[in-house]
Amino acid sequence: MTIKGTKSLLICILIVSTILVVFTSLEFLILKILGLQYESLWSLLLFFIVYGISEIPTNLFLSACLQALTTLDIIPSHTGVLALFLHIIDRLMASVSISQLGILVFSLVIGLVGWLSIQNDPGPPKRGSKEFEDYKKRIN
Repeated sequence: MTIKGTKSLLICILIVSTILVVFTSLEFLILKILGLQYESLWSLLLFFIVYGISEIPTNLFLSACLQALTTLDIIPSHTGVLALFLHIIDRLMASVSISQLGILVFSLVIGLVGWLSIQNDPGPPKRGSKEFEDYKKRIN
Protein backbone atom coordinates (compact mmCIF):
# COMPACT_ATOMS: atom_id res chain seq x y z
CA MET A 1 0.00 0.00 0.00
CA THR A 2 1.36 3.41 -0.91
CA ILE A 3 1.68 6.38 1.41
CA LYS A 4 -1.09 8.14 -0.53
CA GLY A 5 -3.39 5.11 -0.09
CA THR A 6 -2.56 4.89 3.61
CA LYS A 7 -3.35 8.58 4.10
CA SER A 8 -6.69 8.17 2.32
CA LEU A 9 -7.55 5.15 4.45
CA LEU A 10 -6.64 6.95 7.68
CA ILE A 11 -8.70 10.00 6.69
CA CYS A 12 -11.71 7.79 5.91
CA ILE A 13 -11.34 5.96 9.23
CA LEU A 14 -11.07 9.29 11.06
CA ILE A 15 -14.21 10.66 9.37
CA VAL A 16 -16.26 7.52 10.03
CA SER A 17 -15.00 7.32 13.63
CA THR A 18 -15.88 10.96 14.25
CA ILE A 19 -19.39 10.47 12.88
CA LEU A 20 -19.88 7.33 15.01
CA VAL A 21 -18.65 9.09 18.16
CA VAL A 22 -20.95 12.08 17.57
CA PHE A 23 -24.03 9.92 16.93
CA THR A 24 -23.25 7.59 19.84
CA SER A 25 -22.77 10.59 22.14
CA LEU A 26 -26.09 12.07 21.05
CA GLU A 27 -27.85 8.73 21.53
CA PHE A 28 -26.25 8.36 24.98
CA LEU A 29 -27.37 11.86 25.95
CA ILE A 30 -30.94 11.20 24.82
CA LEU A 31 -31.01 7.82 26.58
CA LYS A 32 -29.55 9.31 29.77
CA ILE A 33 -32.28 11.96 29.79
CA LEU A 34 -34.86 9.20 29.27
CA GLY A 35 -33.62 7.18 32.23
CA LEU A 36 -30.76 4.97 31.03
CA GLN A 37 -29.18 3.10 33.94
CA TYR A 38 -26.08 0.94 33.74
CA GLU A 39 -23.92 -1.00 36.17
CA SER A 40 -20.52 -0.19 34.69
CA LEU A 41 -18.88 1.67 31.84
CA TRP A 42 -18.04 -1.70 30.26
CA SER A 43 -21.71 -2.77 30.23
CA LEU A 44 -22.66 0.57 28.67
CA LEU A 45 -19.96 0.20 26.02
CA LEU A 46 -21.07 -3.37 25.31
CA PHE A 47 -24.67 -2.16 25.01
CA PHE A 48 -23.73 0.42 22.36
CA ILE A 49 -21.55 -2.09 20.48
CA VAL A 50 -24.38 -4.65 20.36
CA TYR A 51 -26.89 -1.92 19.49
CA GLY A 52 -24.68 -0.54 16.69
CA ILE A 53 -23.78 -3.93 15.21
CA SER A 54 -27.37 -5.18 15.25
CA GLU A 55 -29.02 -1.93 14.18
CA ILE A 56 -27.27 -1.63 10.82
CA PRO A 57 -28.18 -5.06 9.35
CA THR A 58 -31.69 -4.82 10.80
CA ASN A 59 -32.26 -1.41 9.19
CA LEU A 60 -30.84 -2.60 5.87
CA PHE A 61 -33.11 -5.66 5.92
CA LEU A 62 -36.19 -3.64 6.90
CA SER A 63 -35.45 -0.99 4.26
CA ALA A 64 -35.09 -3.64 1.55
CA CYS A 65 -38.33 -5.34 2.62
CA LEU A 66 -40.22 -2.04 2.72
CA GLN A 67 -38.92 -1.02 -0.71
CA ALA A 68 -39.88 -4.43 -2.12
CA LEU A 69 -43.39 -4.11 -0.67
CA THR A 70 -43.64 -0.61 -2.16
CA THR A 71 -42.51 -1.87 -5.58
CA LEU A 72 -45.15 -4.60 -5.49
CA ASP A 73 -47.85 -2.05 -4.49
CA ILE A 74 -48.56 -3.90 -1.25
CA ILE A 75 -47.92 -0.72 0.76
CA PRO A 76 -48.26 2.79 -0.69
CA SER A 77 -44.97 4.20 0.68
CA HIS A 78 -41.87 3.04 2.54
CA THR A 79 -41.18 6.43 4.14
CA GLY A 80 -43.65 6.31 7.02
CA VAL A 81 -42.58 3.23 8.98
CA LEU A 82 -40.79 3.59 12.32
CA ALA A 83 -38.83 0.56 13.54
CA LEU A 84 -38.95 0.01 17.31
CA PHE A 85 -35.83 -2.06 17.89
CA LEU A 86 -34.08 -0.90 21.05
CA HIS A 87 -36.29 -2.80 23.51
CA ILE A 88 -34.99 -6.17 22.23
CA ILE A 89 -31.42 -5.31 23.23
CA ASP A 90 -32.61 -3.81 26.51
CA ARG A 91 -34.29 -7.11 27.40
CA LEU A 92 -31.16 -9.14 26.60
CA MET A 93 -28.78 -7.08 28.73
CA ALA A 94 -29.60 -7.11 32.43
CA SER A 95 -26.75 -4.72 33.28
CA VAL A 96 -28.31 -1.91 31.21
CA SER A 97 -31.89 -0.83 31.68
CA ILE A 98 -34.18 1.76 30.17
CA SER A 99 -37.76 2.48 31.14
CA GLN A 100 -40.50 1.45 28.70
CA LEU A 101 -41.40 5.12 28.17
CA GLY A 102 -37.72 5.89 27.52
CA ILE A 103 -37.50 3.10 24.94
CA LEU A 104 -40.64 4.34 23.21
CA VAL A 105 -39.51 7.98 23.12
CA PHE A 106 -35.98 7.07 22.00
CA SER A 107 -37.31 4.79 19.27
CA LEU A 108 -39.70 7.46 18.06
CA VAL A 109 -36.97 10.13 18.02
CA ILE A 110 -34.50 7.88 16.15
CA GLY A 111 -37.30 6.70 13.85
CA LEU A 112 -38.35 10.29 13.16
CA VAL A 113 -34.77 11.25 12.29
CA GLY A 114 -34.57 8.26 9.93
CA TRP A 115 -37.98 9.08 8.47
CA LEU A 116 -37.02 12.70 7.84
CA SER A 117 -33.76 11.62 6.21
CA ILE A 118 -35.54 9.49 3.57
CA GLN A 119 -38.40 11.85 2.71
CA ASN A 120 -36.64 13.07 -0.44
CA ASP A 121 -35.61 9.59 -1.60
CA PRO A 122 -37.28 8.78 -4.91
CA GLY A 123 -38.11 5.24 -3.80
CA PRO A 124 -38.31 2.16 -5.96
CA PRO A 125 -40.33 2.12 -9.19
CA LYS A 126 -43.84 0.68 -8.99
CA ARG A 127 -44.53 -2.63 -10.69
CA GLY A 128 -46.10 -1.98 -14.08
CA SER A 129 -44.59 1.49 -14.47
CA LYS A 130 -42.39 2.40 -17.44
CA GLU A 131 -39.32 2.69 -15.20
CA PHE A 132 -39.99 -0.79 -13.75
CA GLU A 133 -40.32 -2.25 -17.24
CA ASP A 134 -37.05 -0.56 -18.29
CA TYR A 135 -35.26 -2.19 -15.33
CA LYS A 136 -36.82 -5.51 -16.21
CA LYS A 137 -35.58 -5.25 -19.82
CA ARG A 138 -32.04 -4.46 -18.63
CA ILE A 139 -31.96 -7.52 -16.40
CA ASN A 140 -33.24 -9.90 -19.10
